[in-house]
Amino acid sequence: MDSYVLDTTAFTEARLRTLFNTDSLEAVVAEIAGLIRDARLTLNARFYMTPNTWSELRRILLGSGVSINTVQELSAWITVKAPSKLQLSIPASVFSEYVSDIRRRFFRGLRVAETALRRAARECGSSEECIGEAIKGLREKYREATRKGLVDSVEDLDTILLAVEIKGIVVTSDQGIRKLSEQLGIIVVDPEDFVNMLRRMITGARTGQKPIKPEQEQ
Repeated sequence: MDSYVLDTTAFTEARLRTLFNTDSLEAVVAEIAGLIRDARLTLNARFYMTPNTWSELRRILLGSGVSINTVQELSAWITVKAPSKLQLSIPASVFSEYVSDIRRRFFRGLRVAETALRRAARECGSSEECIGEAIKGLREKYREATRKGLVDSVEDLDTILLAVEIKGIVVTSDQGIRKLSEQLGIIVVDPEDFVNMLRRMITGARTGQKPIKPEQEQ
């Protein structure tokens, strides 16, 4: 029995709309909910989300116009579970590398801010419009330098910890989650690959063919 821990991007990744040939997030969620249902019934697969990740996804879906009926259909097939943090341990080497990465990012962020300040002082003078553009550029570059590819939220960390606890497969397109998960030896599947994999496994189970295991997708 395979267990999957789903990030919000398992449903909101933009490429999924192309995969399902639709512009509708509701249609994407309905299709994935159907696949999850079929995988549970035919493959005895299990699908998990942490409470805070589920709350975040529910808020995103309803705020994007997805109907409450579709959200409820999805929730019927997903187990919402918090990781048992008091019983889990993370290798010291992984934690040490994480802290070192944060330190490097702080220095990169500082250099980005210094560069933006010098440029604004040189080019903007007292122009409010120029200063506003400089601040906008600073925010984008600072985020790129300090947050891209880094687990920087409780929701993301809980997703990884739950996967560690249940020995699950993480489904995400978030590079920070992917990086830390792989350091911990967790299998990570991209949302688009996840959908294609479920389709093949369900079809295989129904036709008597041997299902393709997630390890074979890597």
